[in-house]
Amino acid sequence: MDPHREQTIEVSLATPEDRPEIYAIRHQVYARELGQHPVNAAGMLQDPLDDINSYVVAKRAGSIVGFVAITPPTSSHGYSIDKYFKREDVPLTFDARLYEVRLLTVTHPFRHGMLGGLLMYAALRFVESQGAQTIVAIGRVDLLDLYARVGLRPLDKRTSSGAVTYELMVADIRDVRRDLRSFQAVVERLERRVSWRLPGIEARTHPACYHGGAFFSAIGEAFDRLDRKHTIINADVLDAWFDPAPSVLRKLVDHLAFAVKTSPPTQSEGLQRTIASTRGIAEQSILPGAGSSDLIFAGLKHWLTPQSRVLILDPMYGEYAHVLDKVIGARIDRWRLSRAVNYDIDGPSLAAKLATGYDWVVLVNPNSPTGRHLPRRILERILTDAPATTRFWIDETYVDYVGPEHSLEGYAAASSNVIVCKSLSKAYALSGVRVAYLCGPPALIDDLRPQCPPWSVSLPGQMAACEALNASDYYRAQWRTTHTLRAELRTELEALGWDVLPGCANFLLCWLPRDGPDAAELAARTRRVGLFVREVTNMGSSLGRYAVRIAVKDRDTNHRMMNILKAVLSEHVLAS
Repeated sequence: MDPHREQTIEVSLATPEDRPEIYAIRHQVYARELGQHPVNAAGMLQDPLDDINSYVVAKRAGSIVGFVAITPPTSSHGYSIDKYFKREDVPLTFDARLYEVRLLTVTHPFRHGMLGGLLMYAALRFVESQGAQTIVAIGRVDLLDLYARVGLRPLDKRTSSGAVTYELMVADIRDVRRDLRSFQAVVERLERRVSWRLPGIEARTHPACYHGGAFFSAIGEAFDRLDRKHTIINADVLDAWFDPAPSVLRKLVDHLAFAVKTSPPTQSEGLQRTIASTRGIAEQSILPGAGSSDLIFAGLKHWLTPQSRVLILDPMYGEYAHVLDKVIGARIDRWRLSRAVNYDIDGPSLAAKLATGYDWVVLVNPNSPTGRHLPRRILERILTDAPATTRFWIDETYVDYVGPEHSLEGYAAASSNVIVCKSLSKAYALSGVRVAYLCGPPALIDDLRPQCPPWSVSLPGQMAACEALNASDYYRAQWRTTHTLRAELRTELEALGWDVLPGCANFLLCWLPRDGPDAAELAARTRRVGLFVREVTNMGSSLGRYAVRIAVKDRDTNHRMMNILKAVLSEHVLAS
């Protein structure tokens, strides 16, 4: 969407600096116009829910012309509907998946256009991104058609406040997602007049999970500009900064024609034996696949249903939420980790949550985008004490950077309820050939094996993985060097005034200073000069609009990244 045209409306999340203007508009509309509150001398109107509310705002020429508030689930603050209805009188489940949309407000000059609909669309896209299962709202009866178009249905309960009558409405997020598709034509028509700046949330709905990898737009998604690959820095994905082991490259180069034209072993039998022997795991506990995404989709779709209750971390790698929510439609609980403790998992708190009863728990360890690791001894104790009916999916894509000895593969193989997902992409520099495997109890692995197609791992992938697994000395040296490079990069980023979270893998999670560009703006500016970074708002509800994740590269490339960042930030200072 073009932000430079005249009459542009910017849709974004409100900043703390926007709050006074929002409260002034609320006073004008709800106190002076509608008489729902007494007029006060300060000319401001707010309530206790503003401590936890998020606001989606629409701005024109820098001034707010409309907004809508979102109240997240919380036991201490409640919802605004509690002022009008007793909970026992409404057919709602008040749990960690219930969000309230409230205070849809448009200033007078814009009330007869499409701004109200646009704000509701934006609010529901935001709520969807936060993991809502159910949405509740009280809407003006004269606007019920608008609410109905986005999937909200009335509950035949009304209340009045001042001169306005409201209807209590509810929606299942799956119905909202279906009905939001009808807004796509409206969104397309508005694209020339709307600057969409909700971080991590695209204006149009897409069925696919959002990932990094935008850098391919610069080198050609049809691979027609690969000569640019050395001038572009793809720090928006977490591919290894180092090359595969020399023995891997020799094997592929020496047998390239054969590898490309020949069908691979049907079930990756040789790769399965190699994984088993190098990891010290029985073959029947291993299931290879064409990258971790292949196995995530296959395993979770096979084992889970819409009735499954699943616990995931927040923040966490977004593909799990995508599969569980949008593909399976499972009942998801997000455990919100705290920035105050570096997003670390507290063992006793996790154990207490598990006692409430989940069908599955999905953990990424080390986690992405945080780079934080829960030590093996603590996690094993939690798994041992957990209810036997709960199954665990533990993604160890980055555990080799901590050390292969920290993997729970052996524990999983001997268990009855733990699956470990291991990718060879990031730590073994094999992202392009897509190789991963699951490790777990033979009964579960055998149950899934028939669901995986033959020849899923390419012959180049199988050959490369077998060689890589036998080149442990080479890779351990690269992992040690990664720690040095990460520490150097962290020091340079902190010198820019960035808040950098200490990590253990090949990336860093950072927060930009609030007096500069936010993550979306920084990513857009650096992209124009060949540096691609990842703004990660859609990976966690508490990350905020200033959070960015940057991959660790080799020392020269890290220096190039820093020079680009310094130049872009200097331009911002001069422009302001």
